[in-house]
Amino acid sequence: MNQTRDFGENRVLEPQYVLPTSAWKLDNRREIEPFEMRVRLKKIHIEGTSFKQIRMEANDNDEKIKQKIIDIVIRRGKLHNPVTDTGGLAYGTVEEIGPEYENRLGLSPGDDVICNASLTTIPIYIDKVISVDRAFGQADVEGYTILYSRIPVVRKAEDVPMNLMLYALNESGTLLKVSNIAVGKRKFLVVGNDELTNIFYGYAIRKIAREDAEIICLLDRKTESVLQGSSMERLMEKVFTEVRMVDILKPMECLAELRDRAPFDLTVNCADIPGAETINILATREGGTVMFANLINNYNIALYITESISKRLNVLCADGYSEVYDRFDVELVRDLAPYVERAVEANVQLDDDPAYPVDRKSRLREVSGQRQTMLEDFVCESRAMAAVLDEILTVSRYDCNVLIAGDTGVGKEKVANIIYKNSMRKMQPFIKVNCASITSDLIESEFFGCEEGAMGEKRPGGRKGYFELADNGTVFLDDVGELSQDMQAKLLRVIQDGEFRRVGGSVPVKTNVRILSATNRDLEAAIEDGSFRRDLYYRLNVVRIRIPSLKDRPGDIPALVHHFLKKYGKKFDMKRHIDEDAVEYLKQCEWEGNIRELENVVQRLMISSDQEQITLLDVMKELHGDVFEAAALDSGDTKEDGQIMDLEKMVQNFEKNILKMACEQYGSTRKAARAVGISQTQLVRKKKKYDI
Repeated sequence: MNQTRDFGENRVLEPQYVLPTSAWKLDNRREIEPFEMRVRLKKIHIEGTSFKQIRMEANDNDEKIKQKIIDIVIRRGKLHNPVTDTGGLAYGTVEEIGPEYENRLGLSPGDDVICNASLTTIPIYIDKVISVDRAFGQADVEGYTILYSRIPVVRKAEDVPMNLMLYALNESGTLLKVSNIAVGKRKFLVVGNDELTNIFYGYAIRKIAREDAEIICLLDRKTESVLQGSSMERLMEKVFTEVRMVDILKPMECLAELRDRAPFDLTVNCADIPGAETINILATREGGTVMFANLINNYNIALYITESISKRLNVLCADGYSEVYDRFDVELVRDLAPYVERAVEANVQLDDDPAYPVDRKSRLREVSGQRQTMLEDFVCESRAMAAVLDEILTVSRYDCNVLIAGDTGVGKEKVANIIYKNSMRKMQPFIKVNCASITSDLIESEFFGCEEGAMGEKRPGGRKGYFELADNGTVFLDDVGELSQDMQAKLLRVIQDGEFRRVGGSVPVKTNVRILSATNRDLEAAIEDGSFRRDLYYRLNVVRIRIPSLKDRPGDIPALVHHFLKKYGKKFDMKRHIDEDAVEYLKQCEWEGNIRELENVVQRLMISSDQEQITLLDVMKELHGDVFEAAALDSGDTKEDGQIMDLEKMVQNFEKNILKMACEQYGSTRKAARAVGISQTQLVRKKKKYDI
């Protein structure tokens, strides 16, 4: 067996020495090796949660959906959604077959085939997305895919519709497995949130089950019937004994609904809603079988539940491959096609309900409390940051270099910590390096160490540098854009060769590190002006994560403020609360220093406040101390000890100075009004009042 030939390792770009499915990026060049085959693409099927996530991110706009599909392929060399961690299937025409390709089906150029393996594992290039099919989660495309010998291929069956065939094959070998398990049993339950998927599993059971079999269908109340009409109604009646609409995330309610039918011999869960595991466990008889047809639901949680309720069950998960399942699926599709082809497609609106996240990991993390453990104290309430965090946790598992970009103070080092602590190298060293803080005459020895006697080093055996200390672990290069050209060249050699020489040394030192780097500079602009090497940029920027500025996620500010109050309350041993209007004012402020600046302000507010409650006035005084002092002087009404007497007049003077400063700084009344958080009409009225 040749793993490069059989498994496609030759197409892996980053990280090295893994299978294509585990790689972040594949080589999708058009030219094939002798042991490969190229297929011209006609249609792709996108896994359900991936398609929904793409639609949501594109605001369900056709052109944006098309571009998002292409963007994923450009980024990864395969159709592997980094948010949902899922792919799909492809259909097309054989273009070229290498002379050493194991052509078990006797294929020739011009044959139509289905690449019956997930698009997470095969190189793909999409030149154009022609149209999008929302009903089946598919797209007609132009491009190609590269297959190696181990990738299963299915010849096109002339008498079956391709959209339905791809839909069935996307279930891998699980339909056949369910059918085999159903032999001799009488009572069945199929749980899901997609009507067509439930039909496939129900029909797979109906074909083989006893004549008196009962097949109950549980559909989630949020299920939308994309395919409608009398033909679909007849099909549901043909397959299922009864159909019930329930909230499948409320298992006890579901069980009460099923009390007259339960327990069941075999229950199938094909829902793509993480957290829907429990109802199957509860509704299956002692010694019965539970099949999780969808990998989104958690097999481990199901086992824990059976243990906690002392119930003996045969719990099975989806089948990835079976020698003859494609032939079984073809027969299913032939039977179902007459009904489905006469169905009417409904224009169903995309439901963005946070209780039903599209990401298989997100709900699981929320339900289990795992998310907080994985993210530690990273505060996230905004949707913009939530999407970034999901990508961060996905990227963590891929052992490739990551470039973290973002303005000063957005939390790039914290992101690096999260990546490291959720990576395969989390038990190995994590060395953090601030590239901007090391002087040019010391940086090489700091990075690579120095031999005894070099640069005045007196320690026996010399001194290890960061890359030697981090061997088999991770190096975080903060402010990587500040490295000199000479140091950039040396860093590039280390990444390429996996070795370096200590200062004063002649023996190469091997190193195996993952590099996380961060910058607030525009490195692409730095490449253009010649201050940063293009080849090093590509080595560091295998995966790029951009952390949004605080101005792009103001929804995080209240949560951050309360997080810092709690954090420094413990540190300073004090209790502080903050008024809602004070938090609202903080949301409207400009934070050029982002989270770091906000954190410093909260610290100062806690220390300077005499009361337990921090008010809006406290916040204004902290942020605009100079204006506040001017307002106090302008009030002119004080006691002998200097205490302010006329609070109303002082506040008016403070407002006047704030508005005057905003008008001088921003020029136009529109910009000034937006800066202070009022309407342009209000600003004009107040300018007139204060004669500004």
